[in-house]
Amino acid sequence: MILDTSTIFLYVAFLEDGKILYERMIEGKNNHSEHFLETIRCGLKDTNLEAKDFDRFAVGIGPGSYTGLRISLTVAKILAWTLKKPLDIISSLDLLGSGYLKKDGCYAITSIAKKGHCYGKLIEVKGGIAQTLIDDVFMPREQFLDTIKDHDNKLIDESNFSVDYRNVKGTEALDIHSLSPNYLRREL
Repeated sequence: MILDTSTIFLYVAFLEDGKILYERMIEGKNNHSEHFLETIRCGLKDTNLEAKDFDRFAVGIGPGSYTGLRISLTVAKILAWTLKKPLDIISSLDLLGSGYLKKDGCYAITSIAKKGHCYGKLIEVKGGIAQTLIDDVFMPREQFLDTIKDHDNKLIDESNFSVDYRNVKGTEALDIHSLSPNYLRREL
């Protein structure tokens, strides 16, 4: 089960042996908490699965919305802890751009933050191998675009996110209890 609520999109997916059994990406307006558990419940019902059937869980750790990050991380931590299953964490930007990571090129992945800022990351894919050129950052959007201007890149944002979790490697959280989101934000 893969969960992410860090951006304007709520994302839930269930995979089995690399095959997507259920996937929902729902655009919201600061209301993920109203739809998140119901989206998971519908997926479990549609696939005839129970949370205990999953071998592991994965969650977008951010960067992103303060409240949005806490919603999916809290649910993922509770599921992993109560069911005694591993929890993988992944950059939400990696997740939202993961559909592009099989094609060579340079990808600037961004997500809206408040007051003209963005969360951003720059990845280059060569021979099917992704290399991070600029790790997750928080800065004014224009400054990020200026920072990446010398790279021939495709801009990935809310208009063209493409998720394919199979292209991304999560990192197992060793201490679920102390795991906190990647807020990656300074005071505005």
